[in-house]
Amino acid sequence: MTRIESPAVPLNASCERVSKDFLDWTSFGELLSTGPVSDFHGEGDRCSFKVSGGVAVHLVRTSSLGATEGRVLELVTEAPTPVKFTIDVTLTPQETGCTCLVGCDAELNPFTKMMVEPALTGLFGQMAATLKGRY
Repeated sequence: MTRIESPAVPLNASCERVSKDFLDWTSFGELLSTGPVSDFHGEGDRCSFKVSGGVAVHLVRTSSLGATEGRVLELVTEAPTPVKFTIDVTLTPQETGCTCLVGCDAELNPFTKMMVEPALTGLFGQMAATLKGRY
């Protein structure tokens, strides 16, 4: 299993406030759209989008909608996504707000890792940077 993470970014907002960005697909789609993502769709507990190169990613939410700190979002890929991975967002309270870390655990062979790791690292870094700019 390979762990890929964004840098932990400090945010000038409470965990409760930031966690609202992960409650509905509209806000989550806006975070993704600042990176190499297009055709975002979300409904119910599922969302899908395309990343650079036209690869479709289909995810299902496995986390509770009520979490305001710790792991506030967890998504798992589902078919027909070609690579199995989870995405998680962790918020940690700090004195002046919180820190946010976006990451994933992926089942990657060495060849797939060379192709996928830079794309996911960039995507998660962009999500974290967008949150930092927002707060």
